[in-house]
Amino acid sequence: MLENFKGIEFIRISSLPEDQKEKIWHSFQRDKIIKIVKDQALLNDCILYQDYVSWLSQHGSSALAPTASANTSKSVFAKLAFR
Repeated sequence: MLENFKGIEFIRISSLPEDQKEKIWHSFQRDKIIKIVKDQALLNDCILYQDYVSWLSQHGSSALAPTASANTSKSVFAKLAFR
């Protein structure tokens, strides 16, 4: 998932799970989607890794587990809080 090209750490949206792809295309700032030319190929669905991490923190667990019920999410967070 994480790629590095000439020191640029990035994620390709097309390499993400389907649920994240959809959410990113609907909620990610378009001006933060970058294009990278790598091995004579244009990669036009890249986002900087740091922007991806920031997006994940803003969208919380819903970006990671969109099909989980609210009760399941609460129980998972409760278990994590008591570690």
